[in-house]
Amino acid sequence: MFIKDLTFEVEFTHYSEKNFCKDFLRKYGKKKWIETRKTIIDALNRSFLLQNTKRIDNLRFFQEDEIGIFKLDFSVAGTNFSPKASGNRAIFYLCNNTGKINILLVYAKDHCDKKCSETQWIFKHIKTNFPEYRKYC
Repeated sequence: MFIKDLTFEVEFTHYSEKNFCKDFLRKYGKKKWIETRKTIIDALNRSFLLQNTKRIDNLRFFQEDEIGIFKLDFSVAGTNFSPKASGNRAIFYLCNNTGKINILLVYAKDHCDKKCSETQWIFKHIKTNFPEYRKYC
């Protein structure tokens, strides 16, 4: 078990809002995106309950710091796709010590660069845009 049984404070980063969320808003409309955003936050508030499901994948976890980078599968409200099949992902940084989660990236599979693996693409974005988390990549 990597994630402690806490109610986490969840926050979207400015980078995720500016570069990814606006695409979902444009593609699915305001109402569906607001509902989806609320669902993501609610799920991550109690991420302890999801850690043993297929919705959360551990990308990296540092036991000594109680810090990790995880991937959450989600589906957009009003679509008929399962979270896994939808291809929509949220990458988040979790700190068990502070009880905070920062959502770093929110993307669909078509956002990813086809020249590298999805995980490589994720860590490249984190290293480039989040210098404070670079050492965890």
